[in-house]
Amino acid sequence: MRKAYAFGLAAFLAASPAMADVVIGTGGGDAARHEQRAEQDRMAAHHDAAEANRDAAMGNYRGAAREQREAQHEWHAANRQEHKADRDSDDHGGFHVQLGH
Repeated sequence: MRKAYAFGLAAFLAASPAMADVVIGTGGGDAARHEQRAEQDRMAAHHDAAEANRDAAMGNYRGAAREQREAQHEWHAANRQEHKADRDSDDHGGFHVQLGH
């Protein structure tokens, strides 16, 4: 039933001279946004871990522990964003129809 409706709508839009290009489909752009955020979180985690190593090498153990906690927080955030990206890429089912002249 859903396909029949989509084909009927596509035929109607194809016959309509006022619309030169029409794209019908679902989004799915959230997965890319979540992947980008996960990459940023991973980069921040690497930076914090390197800072923790530098602090520990200089004897600043309190600062090293703080940086290590921040790195772990960033790793967890990156993992959450990856899970969101996986979920969004799996949930964007549907179809795309592109009509044009």
